[in-house]
Amino acid sequence: MSSFERVGDGYSLDLTLDEALILINLVEQLLELLGEGDFFHHYDSSDPLAQLLTMPSEIVMPDDPVLLRLLPNAYTDPEAASDFRRYTEPQLRGSKQKNLRLVREELTILVDENHGGVIEELDSGVWLKALNDLRIALSVRLEISENSFEKFELLGEDDPQKPIYAVYFWLGWLQENLLGLLQ
Repeated sequence: MSSFERVGDGYSLDLTLDEALILINLVEQLLELLGEGDFFHHYDSSDPLAQLLTMPSEIVMPDDPVLLRLLPNAYTDPEAASDFRRYTEPQLRGSKQKNLRLVREELTILVDENHGGVIEELDSGVWLKALNDLRIALSVRLEISENSFEKFELLGEDDPQKPIYAVYFWLGWLQENLLGLLQ
């Protein structure tokens, strides 16, 4: 089974080809949902100052529940939430995209060159953030709750949800494994 390991002052991750391909698929899906760097299509650029600063004058709150969880409102008041989103969402979204792209790049190199194996000298912070975002996305889609593991165990082997739950719990194990090394 895959695991992170401490190597000198850094960290490595040993993955099978299938595990690497699953992670690439998840990362690409989340990058697509986040807009893969093109998220300014959701704003109104009628404000001249915003145009000058290449800052959106307003960013529309996302409709997708995963995006609402990854890019939450900071305030219940719609106007305050919109203002806060305007100043913070581009950087937050960009940071999430950057982390996911770095993880995808490392996974793609691993698959292309080795067909699985060890990713050496990875950035633990980037990987931890990317794994967290992937888990959040899956938890929203699966509607994870306190009794979700019991639900997973009761699913039949032919249930199409079973592998998705398994990936969610595997990502949690990877995240826990890496956190344990960082302590």
